[in-house]
Amino acid sequence: SGWTGTVFSGMPSYQITGYESGINFIKHLYSFIYSETAGPIFFFLLTSYILFLLLGAPWWLAILGAFASAFSSYNMIIIVAGHITKVWVLAFTPLVFSGLFLIFRKKFWPGLLLFSLGLSLMIIVNHLQVTYYVAIFCFILFIGFVIRSLSKKEYKPLSIATATLALGVVLVVLSNIDSLYINYESGNESTRGKAELTPLESEGSKVADGLEKDYVFAWSYGKDETLSLMIPNIKGGASGGTLGKDSHLYKEMKRYGAQVGKEVQAPTYWGEKPFTSGPVYFGAIVCFLFLFALLIIPQNYKWWLLGGTIFFIFLAWGRNLAWFNDFMYYHFPLYNKFRTVETALIIPGFTFPILAVLAIKELISQNIPSKKIRKSLFISAGITAGICLLLWIMPGFFFNFQSSYDAQYGLPDWYYDALIQDRQSLLQADALRSFIYIALAAGLIFLYIQSKNKKKIIPFLASGLIVLVVCDLWMVDKRYLNASNFVSKKTYSEQLFTKTTADNIILQDPNPSYRVLNLNNPFQDSRTSYFHKSIGGYHAAKLGRYQDLIDRRLNPEISSLINTFNSSTNMEEITNAFAMTPSLNMLNTKYIIYNPAQPPLINPYALGNAWFVESYRFVNTPDEEMNALNSINPGTEAVLERQFEGNLANLRITPDENAVIEMTAYYPDKLEYTSSSSQTGLAVFSEIYYENGWKAYIDGERVPISRADWTLRAIVIPAGDHKIEFVFEPDKVHLFGIITTIFSGLLLILILGSLIIYFRKTVNSKQSPMNSKTVISKQ
Repeated sequence: SGWTGTVFSGMPSYQITGYESGINFIKHLYSFIYSETAGPIFFFLLTSYILFLLLGAPWWLAILGAFASAFSSYNMIIIVAGHITKVWVLAFTPLVFSGLFLIFRKKFWPGLLLFSLGLSLMIIVNHLQVTYYVAIFCFILFIGFVIRSLSKKEYKPLSIATATLALGVVLVVLSNIDSLYINYESGNESTRGKAELTPLESEGSKVADGLEKDYVFAWSYGKDETLSLMIPNIKGGASGGTLGKDSHLYKEMKRYGAQVGKEVQAPTYWGEKPFTSGPVYFGAIVCFLFLFALLIIPQNYKWWLLGGTIFFIFLAWGRNLAWFNDFMYYHFPLYNKFRTVETALIIPGFTFPILAVLAIKELISQNIPSKKIRKSLFISAGITAGICLLLWIMPGFFFNFQSSYDAQYGLPDWYYDALIQDRQSLLQADALRSFIYIALAAGLIFLYIQSKNKKKIIPFLASGLIVLVVCDLWMVDKRYLNASNFVSKKTYSEQLFTKTTADNIILQDPNPSYRVLNLNNPFQDSRTSYFHKSIGGYHAAKLGRYQDLIDRRLNPEISSLINTFNSSTNMEEITNAFAMTPSLNMLNTKYIIYNPAQPPLINPYALGNAWFVESYRFVNTPDEEMNALNSINPGTEAVLERQFEGNLANLRITPDENAVIEMTAYYPDKLEYTSSSSQTGLAVFSEIYYENGWKAYIDGERVPISRADWTLRAIVIPAGDHKIEFVFEPDKVHLFGIITTIFSGLLLILILGSLIIYFRKTVNSKQSPMNSKTVISKQ
């Protein structure tokens, strides 16, 4: 179904469960390889290996590059955080880069297919922010290619490459036009779409068609925190770090009589983000080789890789580089649609390993004078290892190990002083650790440079660098993804989805539809939606009008309820409190979970699934409509914007006290009601209005739907007995589904056909007598 009623009182399910209106053959290919555990990392290794082979690296160097790319700590941390789609998009990104590089090298056909396949898979996985960053980086590389081609007057290859890329983009768009349209449509209706209300002072600055700026920049990477790319614990690691028996805090807690186990958990992170699951760590050796590459690689494309790296680090800094990112927020296309700007570090997560691999490739090619290699080695190792050494010896000279967020913990002085010392110790330990890894890698390279028989020492160099890089990254990865993160499906289900007392009581209700409010952080809670139709939920792109309702109406009403519950034990007072929550009532909030272990509270003022109103009025602007909710009783009066005036056709309501309307069946994409009234009336339905998909029928004849009370649906129902149906039928999505079926099938045929032709040629080439090892004498 394209609609779900379980989160935020109802919203499109496009971004939750996906919605396939046609047959996307590439999506079926993705479904075949999909896995929630090791799958994305395995494919990340595979696609990265392919990328480095196509860049001309020998097999062992391609392996090193694959591990350096896939084992970045960020990839492991987001798996633990549940962002599995992000990892899958990253896993397919090397295919896009591979296709791009092949096209630049005049391998147009294979480049087109790899580029199209990789980009199509990325769009199917549907993490638009990562895809957006990859698209920007591809554009930067393409600009570099254009400049190089123009400088060499290679006009024909440039024209063919440009046409090939354009063809690839068109083929990918048409192969995924249904999901792209869905993202466009639902994006316009979501919190990332156009703002309709005048912002409140408390909401801060906001562009007209995107997310609030403070929300976008909440997770901005600190400038000095960027050293975590080389020293993971530069800012203390994760917010909820653990400290062992040798830590200052552990000893102080024991001295003050605290009950402690083998370790203690503490706010070790001291950066300027609200919280973090861990640092972005590329590897000390990879960072050293990145700098080494900039010094020895003669090709100009290194500057485009460096430029792209700096650009995306600037993006990741967010509010910490306001002059740059404020401009991006207000002026750069689509930039304000995405939050958590530190995600931009995914691109340096590719450029660092690429340049690291190219550095070793250049080293073993022996095309650069030994004197230059030796000098570049000393400079790059000296800078990176020197930074680590300084931070190990005198970290207090550079940092005070305090964060502006520390005040929220209310820590006693003795605790805080010990914590500061442990934060310093964590940095020093990782600084020394990174210094050792850089020294070992630089030592290997120095031995190779000094050796007289370089071919013999290459296996030693290869195995040594691979082991060092893997050990370096994996040992940090295990801090955030380890055996403790894995449980059986049964155990997980029992831990998360065991019904509470409140759940069991609510589920006994035979009514086909009602809503539940869990007072425990309702708009960041997805568990309630597993069992019930929830007022709240969790989604990064909920409907914009519903978010407005949360901000202006629901949050104040919920706060009022909580205050009443906390201050009173009188059930009559508690029950009467629901009379002061009209917006919750119009959403048919029947049950309130205050304590999951206790029976839920029942709201006697919930308005039900649908009702006839006694009057209605029109307003001219969204602000007027929202303000009207402060004064109307939604059970007797409806407020509509004037754009729906034609749907009501000057309806005059004569109240009928005996009029009834009742829901008879509920399905996510189909709702059925019966009504009986002696007068034509206006019925309001406790369902979320969404223009692009929902259709209303009375006795099989389609009627227009109006939006009432900011988020609900309303239709005019004639006098008499009638059957009313709401059906979710997104016609445009179905049309685009047909196009997707045709072009995704074409793309798959092109890929499979090319593979068959390639393998046939390979087999025929091997069988040809001209390729035989038999010596044929000259005639």
